Amino acid sequence: MNLRIYALAVVLYLMLVFPVSLIMLFKYGPMWMEEKGLIREEAQSLSPASQQNSFIQFDLLSQADSLSKPNESKSDKNIVVDDDEIRFGTGMSLLFRIILLGSLLIFLVNYPFQRLFRRKRKKKPINDSLLRFCQRWLLYMPVINSFIIGLVLAVYLVFLGFLLFSNNDQSDTSLQFYRQFFFISVFASLLSVLFLYFWHKHRVTFKYIDHVFDSVSLYRENRKGNSSKIKHRLWINYTMTTLMPLVIVLFYLFLSTTSIREAIGKEPEPAHVQVLFGKYLPYLDNSNLMSSNQLFYVNAIDSLLMFVGIFTGILISIIYLFFFMTWTTQSIVVPLSEVLEKMKQPVGDGLDRLAVVRTTDELGRLAIGYNEMATRISENIIDLKKLTEANQRFVPEEFLRFLGKESIKDVQLGDQVQQCMTVLFADIRSFTTLSETMSPPENFNFLNTYLGYMEPVIRKYGGFVDKFIGDSIMALFDENPENAIDAALEMHEKLVDFNRLMEQFGRKAISIGAGIHTGNLMLGVVGGEGRMETTVISDSVNLASRLEGLTREYNAGVIVSEICLNKLSDKNKYMFKLLDTVQVKGRQEAVSIYEILCLNNNFIKD
Repeated sequence: MNLRIYALAVVLYLMLVFPVSLIMLFKYGPMWMEEKGLIREEAQSLSPASQQNSFIQFDLLSQADSLSKPNESKSDKNIVVDDDEIRFGTGMSLLFRIILLGSLLIFLVNYPFQRLFRRKRKKKPINDSLLRFCQRWLLYMPVINSFIIGLVLAVYLVFLGFLLFSNNDQSDTSLQFYRQFFFISVFASLLSVLFLYFWHKHRVTFKYIDHVFDSVSLYRENRKGNSSKIKHRLWINYTMTTLMPLVIVLFYLFLSTTSIREAIGKEPEPAHVQVLFGKYLPYLDNSNLMSSNQLFYVNAIDSLLMFVGIFTGILISIIYLFFFMTWTTQSIVVPLSEVLEKMKQPVGDGLDRLAVVRTTDELGRLAIGYNEMATRISENIIDLKKLTEANQRFVPEEFLRFLGKESIKDVQLGDQVQQCMTVLFADIRSFTTLSETMSPPENFNFLNTYLGYMEPVIRKYGGFVDKFIGDSIMALFDENPENAIDAALEMHEKLVDFNRLMEQFGRKAISIGAGIHTGNLMLGVVGGEGRMETTVISDSVNLASRLEGLTREYNAGVIVSEICLNKLSDKNKYMFKLLDTVQVKGRQEAVSIYEILCLNNNFIKD
């Protein structure tokens, strides 16, 4: 997961240090050779003709001065390796060793996360202890990994500092080289550590966090976190992409200068000053200039050092600019896009619509605010569903459908519709006598148990209960009466199971009667503004109620009207007989009534 980030940080460090260091070695090479006696110094002065030479000629003169005499042999010169050079080589060896050690530490520290991601990628089960470990430490991994590479580079810098400040026998050239190399290393180490931290932090926030946490745990966790601000992130981005390149350029410009006194090894002569300042010399204080130690110039080697250093700095700056712009853009766009995507999802009653809270800045607080809103909406939806389900127990959904209403909130006083429907009345025989033997709580428990057996049967055949009238059930079915008759026959079957249950409590068996009629009726809303009720008004309702009452007189289980019987699509489905032609209360015309005996040769038992 992080080895490539570590490797790129190391490469970044080497790119900042070694190209410039090679040029510096080339720059200080002649000085070291002079110190070792490989180049014989000869004092030379500039002739009046040479004073008119170009600036490049002066460079060559001041740098090399006089390389050697033509007839002098140097074959007898032996190059002696100083202790400084041995220590410097030891430092390079130490650097590469601790870089390898750091890569091993990075691998070991991040192995649990590698294992978790590998198992997720292969869709294998994940151990709970592994998941808890990753959840606990994931958000701290950018700091931990940055600390590892920082520790690796700090060990090396301490060694360099020891070489620089503990050895008093170093030459001025060595001291100057090691000092510049040390500061370059410090600067490169700082940039490398920052690069690793910001890259790893970005990957944790916008990639790894999704595989370790869920949106609910992130939402709850980040609500307690310390808040930050987008402007702080933007300031970091501006610093790393604008100020940092300027610092790199200035740093290498400072390194790309050579002191006149160091170049020629003595105080500048008037000819040297004349070449440096040309026609501006009369306007300057010659005495002060000639005695000053601050005179410098940029020779060919310095130009090469400046070119390599600035090129390296610009390349590193481009790398930083690319990554930081990408990270900053994603840190703003990704959270906003996720919130927008969550907003477009269908409204649900769970926490699946929560957005991932990735940061603690304004965007993170926006995600938290959205999650709080989504949570409240989900809770309200749950409450509304519960309220709707509760209302449907009082006002059947089918009733609203017949009225053409989507919900109970659309119902208005006076709403009504005419329908041709089948009405079923069912009643317990002699319930008044039975209820006298029970206390009020026992009456309620008895009725609820009985209705609990009967009401599901009505729903099974597509009907709905309009109202319960004591122990009576009034149910409505579509125009086809077969469903009502089938429901009535099965209610008698369920009654057998109910009686078996009551026998266990010492109760006597009960019997029921059902009356069924088909006809036009009015469904509507009656009452006042303070209290409304859905009801059915029709002569068909009264007739069905009267037929249910006749079941006691004729000792019949199910009685239907002739109109209801004639509307059956297949009369042969049932066995029935004509009971009588009666004139029921409230009707002037006589009604022929039939008893439904059985369904599929299963007779009804009284």
